[in-house]
Amino acid sequence: MFDIQPKTLYRWYRNHLSDYKPDIEQGKWHPKYLEHVEVQTGEITRGKPLYVFDRGNIGKKMSIDDKAIGHEGFTIMSNAETGKIALMVESCKSQEVADALGLFAGDLDKVQSISCDMAAGYLSVCAEALPRANVVIDKFHVMQHVYDAVLDVRSNLKKKLAERLSKGKSRTAEDGEILQKIDVLKRCRYRLTQSADKWSEAGKEVMAEAFAAHKELQTAYLLSQHFKSWYSKENCTKPITTIASELHEWYREVKLCGVPELNSTVRMIRKHEDEIINFFHGGQTSARAERLNGKINRFIAGSYGVKDKDFALYRIAKYFS
Repeated sequence: MFDIQPKTLYRWYRNHLSDYKPDIEQGKWHPKYLEHVEVQTGEITRGKPLYVFDRGNIGKKMSIDDKAIGHEGFTIMSNAETGKIALMVESCKSQEVADALGLFAGDLDKVQSISCDMAAGYLSVCAEALPRANVVIDKFHVMQHVYDAVLDVRSNLKKKLAERLSKGKSRTAEDGEILQKIDVLKRCRYRLTQSADKWSEAGKEVMAEAFAAHKELQTAYLLSQHFKSWYSKENCTKPITTIASELHEWYREVKLCGVPELNSTVRMIRKHEDEIINFFHGGQTSARAERLNGKINRFIAGSYGVKDKDFALYRIAKYFS
């Protein structure tokens, strides 16, 4: 536009049109830093900056997740109802994240629930920094583990079929049948992570063929859909004791089905059972946090990456907090 170079426009926007430099001069950008105390000397040194620290964005329902921006890892805590960022710190270490949350002090008392993934670090930080809040493991991450187990069944079936193929270039009639079965398994991959009512007519034919040839795949799929129906938000009206009883019944079904790929998934769910069942106290998920991650990705892509890290984080902070 008007023969102005993009670099020139960027420099004008950064140095003159935006509030970036005035905010730095007035202490509005990076007003807080984590402090690191040397154990041996007791010396206090300035740690990593809090790119977002906004008490006003603390609400009843919060979400916490990690996010890669550029080549660095960040922890972002956002309001699950508004999608606004309350905390963004350049660290995924448990102690540093706990120190950052500690700066909110009494503001965290209003938090009733916080959702996160199954990362042990975040689970321990949430339990320590928010003892009054229900820690909710995000439904999306749990369902992903269940679907991964079903897809493992499919992968193992493909592997066994491939091992039966003749060696060399020549193919027999049996090889042709095996290759057809492998092709059907390839085509049913994404449908195994969908409800049957979302399949097209062609998809239903593919799945019928796959299930007819591989009963264990059908069993694994039906168990995943049973778990999905148990995980429905509509069940939030049920007593927690009933919900727990139904989950334990699903454990028994998996044990009896004889599909070993699901066993590790059951162990994972058992390990985090309390945090998973906490979903039914209010139906909270990390959906807004995931959408926020998507928006940040699009924002970075629209800016052609993170070349000027500090200014890019300044803009992200302004847009999303």
